[in-house]
Amino acid sequence: MATLAQYIAFHTLIDTGNFTETGLKLNLTQSSISHTISNLEAELELSLIIRNRNNIALTSEGKIVYEHISKILQQQQQLETAVANLKNLIGGTLSVGILPSVALVLLPKVLAYFEQHHPNLNIRLMEGDYDQIEDWLHNGVVDIGFLVQPNSKNLVFDAVFDDELVCIMAKDHPLANEEKLYIEQLQHERWIMPKRSIDRDVSRILSEHKIHPNIVYELSVDQVILTMVNENLGISIVPNSLLHHAPTNLIRKKFYKSYVRHVGIAHKHSIHLSPGALKFVEISKYFASSLQG
Repeated sequence: MATLAQYIAFHTLIDTGNFTETGLKLNLTQSSISHTISNLEAELELSLIIRNRNNIALTSEGKIVYEHISKILQQQQQLETAVANLKNLIGGTLSVGILPSVALVLLPKVLAYFEQHHPNLNIRLMEGDYDQIEDWLHNGVVDIGFLVQPNSKNLVFDAVFDDELVCIMAKDHPLANEEKLYIEQLQHERWIMPKRSIDRDVSRILSEHKIHPNIVYELSVDQVILTMVNENLGISIVPNSLLHHAPTNLIRKKFYKSYVRHVGIAHKHSIHLSPGALKFVEISKYFASSLQG
């Protein structure tokens, strides 16, 4: 009979797309992962994957098996959490959808707290953009997820912190000596934009002011945006909290009109949060207080 360990190895392999990364995630050798998958195929008497030189692909039978195994692993996590709840303990598994910018500025402190105070809670992180996290919440892939308002009305949104949006530029930019800026002053600038799926706020603000930016680069990695702006390749608008990790010479400018994004943790209306999830929200708010301003 197929085992839970085989299911986890198969599911992780499909998610990562290669044996090496799967082995690193599961702390197993590449050959061990390959042997586990072969045993699963033998147990099920089905060919599940096609092994190519650089990647793997699911067979038609493998796609069906993957869907069922995904549901089994979700139910396993729910069982672990339910058992912890029955014992009134913070334990089991908590799946969290995270935005890249929040992961950078807030998550390390939150995770360090849980490792020290609640080591029995297995926190599973899934990094995605706004649309992906909303979809994961609706489909039960994650229990809770960081989002920014406005978000789906079908979700419960618990505000964690407000994050002012500021303009960043190189120290020798012509606007670097301005005390504050009007958004209209950026009309003809070269823009290094965050991808809209990662950060909708900048696109929304520019659209409200009927500004059509000259986008020279569009990126999904916040640290790359900061570095490129620091090299005077363009300007950008980013959450102020992100600048805790900014290059020393980078200039930030507030606007005469304040623009703020509201960051929070969301979950489906139909679920009751576990003790671990409630504690996660509480601790996120605690550490987020240091990001204000």
